[in-house]
Amino acid sequence: MKFIRFQAYITSLLLCLLFCGTAAAQKVNEYTFFKGTQYPLRVTWIKGDLPGPTIMVQGGIQGDEVSGFFTAQLLTKARLKKGNLIIVPRANEPSILKRRRQINVDLNRRFDRDYNHFYEDRLARAIRFLVGHADGFIHLHEGSGFYCPTYKGVLRNPDRYGQSFIIDTEIYKGKIHLADMCTKAIKKLNSQIRNSAYHFTLFNTDTFAKATHYPEMRKSLTFYTLVERGIPAMAVEVSKDIMNVNWKVHQQLKATVFLLKEFGLQLEVPDFSLPRGKNSEKISISINGRPLAGSSLNLARGSVVETSERELKDNGLDPAIAVYASDRPGLNLLNAPRMALSPFPSIEVNMDGDRLSTSKVNWKGFQRVEASQQDPVFVCWLNGKAEFIPASGVLKAVEGDQIILEGVLGSHKEEILNLKGFVASLSSNNGQDVGYEIIADPGNFMQKYELDSSGNETSVFRVVRETPGVKRTHFDISISPRKIEALKLKDANGGIFLMGWQKGSGRVLPAGSYTLEDVWSNGNTAKIQPFIGGEPVAWGQSFNISNGQSMNLTLRQGTTFSLLGSMELRGSGYIQSASKSVSFGKEKIN
Repeated sequence: MKFIRFQAYITSLLLCLLFCGTAAAQKVNEYTFFKGTQYPLRVTWIKGDLPGPTIMVQGGIQGDEVSGFFTAQLLTKARLKKGNLIIVPRANEPSILKRRRQINVDLNRRFDRDYNHFYEDRLARAIRFLVGHADGFIHLHEGSGFYCPTYKGVLRNPDRYGQSFIIDTEIYKGKIHLADMCTKAIKKLNSQIRNSAYHFTLFNTDTFAKATHYPEMRKSLTFYTLVERGIPAMAVEVSKDIMNVNWKVHQQLKATVFLLKEFGLQLEVPDFSLPRGKNSEKISISINGRPLAGSSLNLARGSVVETSERELKDNGLDPAIAVYASDRPGLNLLNAPRMALSPFPSIEVNMDGDRLSTSKVNWKGFQRVEASQQDPVFVCWLNGKAEFIPASGVLKAVEGDQIILEGVLGSHKEEILNLKGFVASLSSNNGQDVGYEIIADPGNFMQKYELDSSGNETSVFRVVRETPGVKRTHFDISISPRKIEALKLKDANGGIFLMGWQKGSGRVLPAGSYTLEDVWSNGNTAKIQPFIGGEPVAWGQSFNISNGQSMNLTLRQGTTFSLLGSMELRGSGYIQSASKSVSFGKEKIN
């Protein structure tokens, strides 16, 4: 009997150790694309205990659909036993912060081709990249009314989207059974919803049909994923006309879990209750080193306004935070510098589209530099650094750089600076480009405004001072192509390797661990985004390569996501990592 008890004890202990070891196997990685821009894209990767399919779940592509980004964010807390998740909770932070469907264009209608006009198009590139590493896709939305295949009223008809699972076709190419997957999930979901008026319905837009009533769906992300990636894709829409957000998020999260299980994932999601009221988050914002507290703050004209990173009590929703000056309601000061050349009445703190507080600005002191009417000095920001350009001067930039036009030094006027060929906003294209984030991308500007650059690779565009009542002057912005010369790697022993960059080529590395230290280029390192084996890495982050292993090292523009090139790295056991020099093809790098 004692032996049996001891055996049972050992068995339980082994099972416990096995379970604990398995639990520890889950890996969570968070990364932000376009970091430091006005359109950061935060992504969470969860690798489960056991191998399985990789499914991407996304919310927040349209900022007025609250449930979608809450649901996706809560999913990042999932306990994943089998399979992998790629989760994009807030695909379109600028529109979420404004609680609008779109800022310039509808992001969910930018997937039929590679557009290059607005920040939404850069987000679309990154999203296409992410879904390219998935085996299935679930899109979380919030639509008006209640979908019904027949007309039953203003809120229940074929033109409503709420409380539905949306697919583009029942079966794609005879092998992707979208209707079957969704019908099984709907049956489980509806069995737990007492009010039949809130039941979910399968919504087949029949997008491939010539006579489809929903041709706009051919530009959507789910259609792109199905056709171009050849993997199952569907959307889950809750209704905007159900006022209980907590209930909607619970149902949407259940729907997502049911679909993930249809894909073959095994997971558990912790229970939750959405916080009530705007003050449920404890947020601390500092302006010029002083906490933003109370109803007012003091600023001096001409001073630089530095806004702190947020500090908040995490309740699982990890909200998007913004600080706006009242004269520039589209420029988040948490991600952009500001010089107060002209006064503005107030500063607003915003969380996921809700205004948390508004502080009146008291202007104390003044700038001592007087503006010159004959030879004005223009002020702008280049990658967060203040630049002062004389009239007829040139600001030198590299493709992918960030530029913000600030104004004219010492001016007391509301200056109008017009970057010819650049459209700051579709809603107010009035020639005023001060206070907008401009990405130095010649392909994004109207080519008819490009100045003659004597046949070289540099593109030149003109910024014209069009302020009424002052002399019309200008300065130019030259944009050079970004060029990569070499990468700096450090091995586990501290040895430095300078690897010449030649896209499309291969390089041999001694098997081991390496840190991606730096890149030698003609521009800012922070504006180059590296990937190892398809996953983003930060400068200063390490990676491993084993003997015989091959992996791609890819570089992209950090602000536009345009491809700069790839190289294949090959691990070898024949070269000692402690050696002082390594042969890479025809090159010998010391």
